[in-house]
Amino acid sequence: MGLLASDKKPAQISLKDAYCKIRKWYQANVDMVRSRNDDYGNRSAALIEALPPVDMLSDLEIRAILGEVIYGNLEWAYHKDDGAYKMAAYAHGALEAAGQSWSLSD
Repeated sequence: MGLLASDKKPAQISLKDAYCKIRKWYQANVDMVRSRNDDYGNRSAALIEALPPVDMLSDLEIRAILGEVIYGNLEWAYHKDDGAYKMAAYAHGALEAAGQSWSLSD
């Protein structure tokens, strides 16, 4: 999965700002995944409900959550948007602006 060529990404968005946008959207829309009533939906809903405020997280922890949007338990909303950007656009945009990868192998 990937962003479409026509998908815009926020320019120079920080990891923290992207996380805040993503957290807000997922928490407002958790019922979309909870209604799946399967293991993936349950894991995703549990993760969403456990997302702490940004001031409680390190940049590495934020990168892990952005990775979940790109390839993990939050991928179900990869192409969902908040009226400004897709969830994946926030994740990719922030990681690119920070010069980081979604992979945590570093």
